[in-house]
Amino acid sequence: MLSDRIWKDGLFRWRRKARTESEHGENDFALELRINRHYESVSLDLQIANKTDVTAWVEEARVVLADLAVILQTTIPTGQARREIRQNVRANETLALDLARAIYYAAGKPLGTFSCLISVNVGYRIGDEWLDKTLDTYKMEMFGLKPRGLRRSR
Repeated sequence: MLSDRIWKDGLFRWRRKARTESEHGENDFALELRINRHYESVSLDLQIANKTDVTAWVEEARVVLADLAVILQTTIPTGQARREIRQNVRANETLALDLARAIYYAAGKPLGTFSCLISVNVGYRIGDEWLDKTLDTYKMEMFGLKPRGLRRSR
């Protein structure tokens, strides 16, 4: 009777531990921010790479601006934006989306050149588990809706 109870306690402890630990490593979901030049157009793309063996649901990207340097803007800058994605990213595939418009509106629709530090946080779900991944901070420069420079801030 006592050995039966010890066996059940061990089983339940193992099941609780298995539920609380994540099955997917942090490096299985990668984010990258890059400037893409296509003929005469330029875009600031957030690339979301799903390196897991299952499909991931990507909910949204939250963008936060800091140290905004602008000469003239047409609206009051909020310093943050939310870009809804709501899309599946299949196993071993990459999704790219343009963040230039979201950053432009968060900066207060500036006229001319502006620069800022940018941080991006992406919320996603794998199976029943909700996770967040934060991109490294970048220093960027834009002219209106067109990105001009991007480098990782240390």
